[in-house]
Formats: sequence, C-alpha cells, structure tokens
Amino acid sequence: MSTYRAKYLIAAAALAAATLLSGGITAAGVSQATCTDDWALTPSDPAPAVRGQSLAMAAATLQAAGYNCTVANVKTAGVDEQAVVVAAQQTRTESDPDGGISLVALSLGVVMPDLTGKTLRVAEETVTQLGLLVRTSPSDAAADWTVRQQRPGAGGYVVFGRAVTVILAEPVQPDLVPVPNLIEHTETNAAAMVKAAGLVYAQRILKDGKRPGRVVSQQPQPGELVDRGTKVTADIRRAPITTPTTTPTTTPPPVVVRTVVPDVVGRLESTAQQAIGAARLKFRSRVVRPGNAPGIVLNQSPRAGTEAEVGTVVTVDVTRAPKPKLVPVPDLLDRSEAEARGAIEDVELILEPIRGSDASGGERHVVSQQPRAGELVPTGTTVTVRLAADEWTWPSWLVPLLLVTAAVAVGAAGAFQHRRGPKPRIDPMPQVRAEGRLTPGASRIHESGPAHRIRVEARLDRGRQYLQEKTDEHQ
Repeated sequence: MSTYRAKYLIAAAALAAATLLSGGITAAGVSQATCTDDWALTPSDPAPAVRGQSLAMAAATLQAAGYNCTVANVKTAGVDEQAVVVAAQQTRTESDPDGGISLVALSLGVVMPDLTGKTLRVAEETVTQLGLLVRTSPSDAAADWTVRQQRPGAGGYVVFGRAVTVILAEPVQPDLVPVPNLIEHTETNAAAMVKAAGLVYAQRILKDGKRPGRVVSQQPQPGELVDRGTKVTADIRRAPITTPTTTPTTTPPPVVVRTVVPDVVGRLESTAQQAIGAARLKFRSRVVRPGNAPGIVLNQSPRAGTEAEVGTVVTVDVTRAPKPKLVPVPDLLDRSEAEARGAIEDVELILEPIRGSDASGGERHVVSQQPRAGELVPTGTTVTVRLAADEWTWPSWLVPLLLVTAAVAVGAAGAFQHRRGPKPRIDPMPQVRAEGRLTPGASRIHESGPAHRIRVEARLDRGRQYLQEKTDEHQ
C-alpha cells in the first residue's frame, strides 16, 4: 500500500469515527452493517444514483459498481427504520500515484409527504415526526390555517434536519343560513319567514282561487343550508271560490288527498329525497352512471308540478361522476425551465413553455405564468409559462477601447489636413448694379468681380418693368 493511499484511509477512518460518536450506537450499527468507509480505486463508470433506496440496498448497488460508501449523517431518533431512505449522495474523489481513489458519501432522510389541504397544526406534527423542521409563510399564520403549497413537493427526498417550507392560506367561513319550513303556512306568513331568515321570497301559484293560499311545496327544502340572499320559491295552492247553492243531502265520496310533485331535476340525490318526502310522496332512485361524487338527478317521473295522490312513488334517474382533485398552482416566477417542470409535475399538472427568441445565449427563466400562482385547478390542467433569457450587457473594457480609438482617429484626421496645405481661394460672386430708369433698348450696367458675361434686357409687361438677368457660365 502506498503512503498516499494510507494517508487517505486514515482520514476516512477518522471521519467515520466522528460520525459514529455523534450519531450513537444505532447509527454506528447501520454504518458498519452497510458501508465499509474505505477509499477504493475509482471505477471507469460514474457512481450509480441511489436516492430513494434504503441504506442497505444503496450500499449493495454501489459495491456492485465498484464503489465504497460512508454515512454522512445520522437518523433522527423516533423515525421508523422503514421510512429512512438515501436522500442525497456525493462522490468524493482524491488523486493517488496508483490512480484516483473515491468514496461515496450517503445522506439519510425521508420521502416528503403531501401536506396540501392540511392544517398547520397537523402539518407541523407530521413533519416533526419525520425529523424535519417547518418554515411557514406567512410567519404569523394561525394553527387552523391550511397548507396551500409546500416545498419540497410531495414525493421529494429531504435530508434529516432540513427545513420544509409550507405556504398557508387563511380559512374562509361561508355565510350559510338554514331554509325555514314553509309547508302548510299561508303565503303571507311564508313571505315574512323567508325575509326574517335573510333570504329572498318568491312564489309560484299552482292553483288560483280564494286568498290567502297555503304552501304545498318549496325549493330549497326545509333545513337546507344556503348562502344568505338565496331565493326561496314557495308553491301556493289556493282554495276555489264557490257559490253557495242548495243541494240535496248526499253521502260524500271518500276524500282523496292529493299533493303536488316537487321539481328535483338537477339537485343532489339526498336533497331530492327530502323534498319528495316533505311532499308526502315515496322516493325511488335509479343510478344510470356510477361514480364517487354525490348523485345528481337527471330525470324524474311523474314530472314536476303534477298532482298525485299522497304516497305515490316518484322515480328519479341519478348520475354520479368522479370527484375532481383540486391542487394549487405553484409559483414558477424566476425559476429555470427544469425547476418549473419539476414543481408542476409534483402537483400532477402539465407544463407548456413558450420560449422567446433571443441570441444572448443566457439561461432562460420564467417571466410569466397562467394560471396564476396559488389558484386551485383540477389535476391535469395545463400551466403555460413564458421563458426569457437575461439581457446581454456590454463588456466593461469595450467602452474605454472605443473612446481611445475615437481620439486616435481625430488626431490622425487633423495631421492629414495639415499636410494637404491651405485651402484653394474661391472667387467671390460677381456683382451687377443697374442705374437709372431702364427703357426698352437702352440700359446702364456696372459690373465688378471676375469676368462674366452679363446680358440685360428691359421690357414692359402689364404696366410694370422687369429686369431679367441671364448669366452665362464663365468661358
């Protein structure tokens, strides 16, 4: 064994001993049973990825590839052994006269659970039991606030002792009020009861006659929780106006009690059953499409508004659809395309990048996204992001170079002008002056300056005299 290799083996042994002393007996047992802590010649192939594997499986995978390993941290007390995985790995390589030597350091951790939709109290308990820390946003969130987003996302690997960031939202309490029972009340009393409950009263006359009528059915049903300001429709039946007549005394036929079939199409199956029961009818449902969501009534028989005897069976067709899962859109601004794609796939969404055209060659990052961050959307929704590269800037040395070049060019131009000599003399323009009144055929002209040929003609035109000068080129 060479002196260099012995030196590195002694350093590795010291590092392993410090790790065992700080981690306790449990960590020492795990390390000795799985990793050798010895440096070995570096194989030709890179170390295989072992994140997410148990410590024993990771050690076996590395040894099969010709690598030895060491444990870089310890498991937090109280964490289930079955939940411990390799959360990070790092290959340490040193030079040696006999060839490179390497050792793979493994960091233990856990798989990040899904905290979305849970309260802060539950999220803190879950994360603490896994040996992790919790960082909240905002920092002053109450314990009943719900988790809207988390980093890392569900399924990611986190090293023991690291912090998990949760983004919280304050719960919104809906303003719901119960619908009063209007059945058998007069229309005047029903209107007052609905107004007192903070709802809007509306009525539908099924059979007109003597006022006041009475309520035979209503929508929504009694006791149902609705938003304040919801419209409540009461079905009114009024007694007919009869004229008293003298009739012989006869035995009256048996009284048949009838009622009005309520309208339940488009309502939940449970609500429809309550409405039909309140109308003193029997309820029977047929499921035409199974699923997990609450059933919705598609059809009913007999139809709404039909008069039927008390106890008549009302059959409804119910459909049930799978209940969609809503997830919050993560915040992708200023992230790279790879980071944005990882965050989107963590919450089961689809990323659609739009890359801008640029020649700067810089790394692209997200400058806008749609839907916006924090918006709740069904899984499988496409999130469109626009990517742009950082703007290119001039090098710091280019501006001084341009200034020096401009100064040299100005000096060279002045020297060249001096060598050419004085500028050629330019003769002044000739001057022409006319004296006296010009008459046709006679004129007096004074000429000065370089020799030019001047011809002056005088003529009369519409009572005015014009002087026309025509100058020929110097011959």
